[in-house]
Amino acid sequence: MDSVNRLKAALLPAGLILLALVGALTVMATGPLAVAPEALLAAVIGTGSPEAELALALRGPRLLAALTCGAALAGAGAGFQILFRNPLAAPDLLGVSSGAGLGAALALLLGAGAALVQGAAFAGGLAAGGLALACAALTRSGDGRLALILCGVVAGALASAGLGLVVIVAEPYSQLPSITYWLLGSFTRATLPEAVDAVVPVALGAGVLIWLGFRLDTLSLGDEQARSLGLPARPLRLLALAAAALMTSSAVAVAGVVGWIGLLAPHAARLIVGERAGRLIPASMALGALFALLIDRLATAFGPAEVPVGLLSAAIGAPAFLILFVTTSRRS
Repeated sequence: MDSVNRLKAALLPAGLILLALVGALTVMATGPLAVAPEALLAAVIGTGSPEAELALALRGPRLLAALTCGAALAGAGAGFQILFRNPLAAPDLLGVSSGAGLGAALALLLGAGAALVQGAAFAGGLAAGGLALACAALTRSGDGRLALILCGVVAGALASAGLGLVVIVAEPYSQLPSITYWLLGSFTRATLPEAVDAVVPVALGAGVLIWLGFRLDTLSLGDEQARSLGLPARPLRLLALAAAALMTSSAVAVAGVVGWIGLLAPHAARLIVGERAGRLIPASMALGALFALLIDRLATAFGPAEVPVGLLSAAIGAPAFLILFVTTSRRS
């Protein structure tokens, strides 16, 4: 019986990841440039038809950005929820999303190009997360989780205040629209090099969280329990928080501010694979990637003018989260 349960626990996250890949292939193979899946796979290795290569060139970067950002936000959200033992924890808990938004807005205000905007967003997100971690370390509070949350709220508030100042200063006819559109979130601006560059830090952060695995489960029980098992609680918690902040800032740097994915996907994954971090994090990333694919596809379904994915993620994510919350509350 134990072997059957272990096999089931391993197959469920793998099945969700496979489902995300099938969804990505379906998105690529449908639409105005309908291309057969086998032709797309041939184009990936450089032996496809011109139509398949064109479809891959046009849709590939956007698709890769959606998959990467959805997986990053969902994985980071799962990590935060496990660490803080708080089902409402989300990737912007340490002010990372607000800091990344401030960095990108400053770059757009200065007329920087797409690459510098991404770099500034990445630096701003890490700076806000680093500020929260540093302030929490200075407090020497007995409850490290509470100190981190409070310092994260402060860092996010400071970044939001700076962002408001940038919006006021921005030129209303040229700079302000681009800043506002970026903050609403979109996958359409991502180029292939930018999307590929985001994969590396997201994969690194996800690898750290998955490697921590049972250590995260132990940390969720409290520092004293972790120390009794010989685990260095504080360094492990800082490592996990840094990995989650890295994933969040990478996603925001590519797509802008996209909410609800990091809150909704872990809850849905928890209903399927349970609470164990080693299963919950990859399952959350797969569901987050699927959700990002869905809202990106819907963004182009309302006419020639695309709806920002940040608006769609809130419009779909909020009622979906409410349904999940009611379902889990009734079960418990």
